[in-house]
Amino acid sequence: MYQRPCTIKEIRRNYPDKAEELLNDPIHCWRAETGIELIHKEPTLKEQKRIWENWNEMTDEMKKESDSKCIEFFGKDNISHNKEIMLDWKEI
Repeated sequence: MYQRPCTIKEIRRNYPDKAEELLNDPIHCWRAETGIELIHKEPTLKEQKRIWENWNEMTDEMKKESDSKCIEFFGKDNISHNKEIMLDWKEI
């Protein structure tokens, strides 16, 4: 079942020490504003796998919107970006 990313309000409440940094990051800000997952490098492999599983739970329409933004940010769609990130984690 899809779980939307934290909203801006939730980020401020749940991560007070990191809120400014997260909200100054265009990827986290976009996710918070849209409620749509976008594949990006996470600090832990566990969180990386969680966002990939979450992305796969989205509707096709949400995936399409996320892919458009992923191409804008990274020059590739979420599937390609996830493969590249997982190579960095040595998981492929």
